[in-house]
This record gives sequence, structure tokens and C-alpha cells, in this order.
Amino acid sequence: MDRPELKLWWEARVPGQADDARRLSDFVTGLPNFDPIYQSWLKSPTTKEETVAVPLSKAEAKQLLVDDMAHYDSPNRPWPELGSDIWGGHAGPPPYDFRKSSYADTHCHVGAFGRSASIYPNRIFMRLSNLRPSAGRAWRASELRPLMIFAREVWNPAEMCATFSFYRPLKVPDPTWAAGERNLRPRIGWLTYLPPDLASRAKYPADVEVEALEDGAALVTLCEEQFEKTDAEGLARLHALEAALRPIQT
Repeated sequence: MDRPELKLWWEARVPGQADDARRLSDFVTGLPNFDPIYQSWLKSPTTKEETVAVPLSKAEAKQLLVDDMAHYDSPNRPWPELGSDIWGGHAGPPPYDFRKSSYADTHCHVGAFGRSASIYPNRIFMRLSNLRPSAGRAWRASELRPLMIFAREVWNPAEMCATFSFYRPLKVPDPTWAAGERNLRPRIGWLTYLPPDLASRAKYPADVEVEALEDGAALVTLCEEQFEKTDAEGLARLHALEAALRPIQT
């Protein structure tokens, strides 16, 4: 079974109002509540060097954002408009769990502001473990939804979905993009987040689960268990959701 991926994207934010240090501190410190694997952020199994402290104070988070800020190639000086890259592999508390089935990592690109080639230059990509270490089995949708709600509360993303490593989002022709095409937004996956304005207009297939959030947003779940790219029934459910949500995508 391929590991699922949780992805968040959001727009450029004015630095003085973004509160990224507080958000990063809350995110890193809160993740272990969902699985003990997140009690560490490490550079590699060989060095066991810590890239992010857990728990993470706001002061430490602020320094991380400075230390990991993008730089110009020449001259070598900070480029704050591009934001900061913070990454780590997760192996739980010492002596660490480096089993392949437990491997997970998180890449945060946060703090981007000003003009950008991307509509959503800030993002967090989480590759979850094949097996959820605390449960000894694959992650289930009912376990991922609370994690997604937590991530939404911290980062307030414009888009968010939990998807499969084999899945490629639908694209449409767009001559304004260098590749001549672009991904449809919002992206759709195993679990799909719809902000309030889109959730109010969405139509869903009868067999998906829709969790309405307090502000009118929604989390749409295809099924409880993840599936392989060879699963015809699972793919049919995914394509049905794509077709149902196509009218609200741009």
C-alpha cells in the first residue's frame, strides 16, 4: 500500500499579519497528539540530527524561519519574499523508529509574500507512514480528518487534501502557464477540503461522506480505507467525485 500524502496550500501573506512563528510552533507541538511518530523531526537516520525541536516554542520557531530562509545565489543574502523551508523526517521519541513502514516526513514552505509566480506560494506537504505506528495498521480516513481539521485551524489554508501517491490531479489547458496547462483547483483526493464558499455550491455523489464544519466548510471523504491504483471500484468513486465537483473548480 502506497503511503498517503496530506497537502496544504495558501496565498502570500503580509509578514506582519501572517503570525507564522506562532503557527509553526502550534503545528509542530500539536502533531504528536495525532501519532507519537511526530515527537521528532530528524535530518537522517544516520546522523539523527534534529532539524526541529519538539515541542517548539514560538521563539524557536521564529529563529527557524530566519535560519531556513531562502537566499539569493549572488550575492548570498536572505530573500525573505520567498519564505522559509523547514523539513524533517519523523521517527518518534528516542531510540527512534526507523522501520520503512513507519517512515514519514513533512516539508513546510512558509512565509512567502509579495508577488509570486504561484497563486499559492506557501505549502505544507506531509508524507504519512504506510502504517500508523500507534495503531499498527494503515491510516484510516476517520483518523486523518481530525489531523486535517487541526492543520486547518493552525494554517487556514486555501486548499487541502489527503491523496494517494499514484494520483495526479486533473489539468486544463492554460496558455498563460509555461507548461501550457495547469491543475484544477481545488485539488481533489481521498479526503478533500472545501472552503465555505465552495462547500455551499458543491454537489456530491451519494456514496461519499461529507463532514460540515462550523463555518460552513466541508471535508469530503471518498471511503474509510485507502486503495491502490489497481482498485477499479475505488477509482470509480474518485472519478465520480471529480465529475461532481468539476462545476466549482477553476
